[in-house]
Amino acid sequence: MILNLIFRSIIIILLVLISTPQYAQTVASLHGRVIQADGKSLQGVTVSVNGQSAVQTQADGSYRFPQSISLPTQVHFQIVGYQPKKITVDALNWNPNTGLVVQLFTGEVQVDEILITGRRNNSYLINQTELGGKFSGALKELPQSVSLVSRELMEDRQAFVITDMVQDLAGVNQASAYDDLTIRGFNSGYTTGFRLVNGMRSGYGYGTSFWRTPLTANLESIEVLKGPGASLFGDIAPGGTINLVTKKPLEDRHGAVSFSLGSFQTFRSSLDVGGALDTSKRILYRLNVAHEDSRTFRDKNSRKSILIAPSFTFKPVEGTQIDVDMTYDNFDGYLDRGLGIRNNDFFAQSRAYNVNQASDFLRTNFLTFAGRLTQQITPSLTLHASYMKSIYKEDLNEFRTLNTFANPPENTIMNMRFQSKQATDYTDNVVGYLRYALDRSGHEHRIVLGIDYSGYGGDLDNILREARSRRVGDTEVPLTIDLNAATQPVIDVSSYVWRPQAEFPFLNPYKSYGFYVQDQVSIADRLQLILGLRHEYYRSSSADLQSSFSTSQNVWLPRAGLTFIVNPQINYFASYSKGYIPVGADFIHNFANYGADRPFVAEDSYQIETGFKTGFFQNQLQTELSVFHIARRNMLLATGAQSDAGFPVYRQSGHVISQGIELDLRGQISREFQVMANYSFNHTEVRASNLIGEEGQPLSNAPKNMAGVWLKYLFSDTKLKGLGMGVGVNYVDRRRMDNAARTDESGTMIWDQWPAYTVANAALYYHVHKLRLSVNMNNIFDRYYYLGGFDYTRGFVGTPRNVMFSIGYSW
Repeated sequence: MILNLIFRSIIIILLVLISTPQYAQTVASLHGRVIQADGKSLQGVTVSVNGQSAVQTQADGSYRFPQSISLPTQVHFQIVGYQPKKITVDALNWNPNTGLVVQLFTGEVQVDEILITGRRNNSYLINQTELGGKFSGALKELPQSVSLVSRELMEDRQAFVITDMVQDLAGVNQASAYDDLTIRGFNSGYTTGFRLVNGMRSGYGYGTSFWRTPLTANLESIEVLKGPGASLFGDIAPGGTINLVTKKPLEDRHGAVSFSLGSFQTFRSSLDVGGALDTSKRILYRLNVAHEDSRTFRDKNSRKSILIAPSFTFKPVEGTQIDVDMTYDNFDGYLDRGLGIRNNDFFAQSRAYNVNQASDFLRTNFLTFAGRLTQQITPSLTLHASYMKSIYKEDLNEFRTLNTFANPPENTIMNMRFQSKQATDYTDNVVGYLRYALDRSGHEHRIVLGIDYSGYGGDLDNILREARSRRVGDTEVPLTIDLNAATQPVIDVSSYVWRPQAEFPFLNPYKSYGFYVQDQVSIADRLQLILGLRHEYYRSSSADLQSSFSTSQNVWLPRAGLTFIVNPQINYFASYSKGYIPVGADFIHNFANYGADRPFVAEDSYQIETGFKTGFFQNQLQTELSVFHIARRNMLLATGAQSDAGFPVYRQSGHVISQGIELDLRGQISREFQVMANYSFNHTEVRASNLIGEEGQPLSNAPKNMAGVWLKYLFSDTKLKGLGMGVGVNYVDRRRMDNAARTDESGTMIWDQWPAYTVANAALYYHVHKLRLSVNMNNIFDRYYYLGGFDYTRGFVGTPRNVMFSIGYSW
């Protein structure tokens, strides 16, 4: 009753605020700093407003207008020998705390080296983050580790899907070929984490879209917020949260087109165009289109992908901004379930070996609509309201492993099954919050008060059929595959013997409500504090939509952090955050279906983290050194087994920990030399378990050591101007399998491990005015390695040596 009253009150407040008439004109005392390309202060820059009032920067690069200026306004920066710059400042982008910091480049720098996003085209440095508006400011001031990659790095690596960038994210490794990652030792994928899109929970990473890894063509950056993000985003896996930041419309007209051709008969193309639709630049648009056609290196695993992503920005009056984004993602190919490992020999099979039948297919359509309203109510108060709807459709036929061998311990004949599925899933996400700026002498507050809603459900006519045998004449025979056989039998789909219709046991429809408050405090320009509290209410109903039972869970989720500015180069930070993951209604009401003798319970976790964020080379190379400890109880785990009724068997691990050290570097040593590097040491341990032999084991797919580096050098002042090169290496330590391989004579379970691997990559670039040529070679030494997997029936091999050539033109 009290919770309902709170939500109703907040909704009423939001409705009243939305209907508030246009606020009085905003005025501000404009100030800031001007720096050079290397981060050094720039003195003597003329700063003018609307071509009239003017001041000059001081020795430290700072400037301040003595009189208040009405917003919006245009600010001009000009000095001999440097390119002039013009910036529009309005109530939406003005931050009285940090002012307006501007970087100027010498007149020798070509115009086409300036990226349309405002960052230099050759730079990997990102200094700011929004996290969906719930935190706004410099990354150095956020008391939590964040790993991220920029658009520039994605282009340099020719990354087509987000998993192509995993090696550049500290503490993150790929667990399978799906949208399935491990962050700080914990899985962040299928039903264990959500992908955020501009800070909003999306259908990516939940439901059947687990198979479809998001494309990068419409992304500006990829952020990984480490540790539980529950206080801001709800039920999030404790290792970390992946936030996909999409490209935004820009005022200036621009365009870019590229074509790529490479190994495995891969062809890709992309288009990025945008600008203003009117002379007053109140209506902006951007369109991103991408296409891929590839046979891939796996047998019977070709794929075609199409992405169409238009976005619009509308500024009808001062202080009001409306953003609309749409994404259409189409996939036509196969579902790759990994490699069956013959006789426990990791390298016995060809990497191309695949159990798929030629009659298999995976066809998906993913449609997302998102709308955002930003309304400046007063100079200190802003309303943010967003809505996002995702519709995912899947049509699947797959001949796949039953996750067991028919002849252990030789392990050469795998038990198989055939599944046919037609499904449509819907995910809704609503976010509404107020941001209030309170400035007092000696301390400043940025207060966020908001509500979230997310809901997931499927169509009533969703269907999943399964067969574990087929008819050969008058005889019913089990489905198996002989891994020693030179060829596979071709199976007629009509010969399958269908079992009783299965449910979607892990896709319980749910509705989740969150109410949260957060205060971002600045004290005496040296100390930053974040204090937050969220109440989450989760309601789940039965997966069988003909049934009527439901269950609810609720929890309080606190968050606290501090950042102390030691000097202009070094910040110290420390934080505490709590997380949880609820369980679906079927795991509580029908727990016996999943191999349990009692109802499953919600997970809970917490993280303690501390470290330093520093800047080198005039703050152009940013580093994060963090030490963390995460504890998690009641973690829900799939055993890989299947019940006779067709349900997967699950268990809950009593108590697990993850603790370690991470080092993350990103940015530039000079204008020509870009760096991305990371190292992580992560000790994971199962402290309590219901499986004999698991206590003391590391978590599955959680390497103890990982490291990655990517270096790029682009010549600019010699006869080789325009020529560049990149080189990178990444290392992943051994990882434990999900499922035990065998038991010893005493009944103790024994887990095997995926081998460690090292992979080297390289690239060459050449820039000629607006033309860009690049060639990338990945896995130079053609290492046979495993990304990860579940057990010997499903291992996921890395891509063999491959080459991709690209030509792009921008205007």
